[in-house]
Amino acid sequence: MTGFDFVDTIIVRSVEKGTKTIREPVKSMKWAGKEFKESQEANLRKIAGLRIESAKGTSKIDLTKMYRTTIHSLDGHYISSRRGTELLRL
Repeated sequence: MTGFDFVDTIIVRSVEKGTKTIREPVKSMKWAGKEFKESQEANLRKIAGLRIESAKGTSKIDLTKMYRTTIHSLDGHYISSRRGTELLRL
């Protein structure tokens, strides 16, 4: 069981078959969003000269030349809510 206390940003975890709880500060999670992209770019800078072999070892791909996705800004876009009857501008 995991619970969040948003006032103090404390996470509560249940361990040892639910007989003990641990309270600790929330750590940043780098598995999605802007933090994920920044950590991936930092990792790619560390291994800049690395190449990956593909197609049964007949071709090589340089990691610095691989395709990178971009995060687009959603400013000015509309989303629908309330069963599609209302539009909200971001």
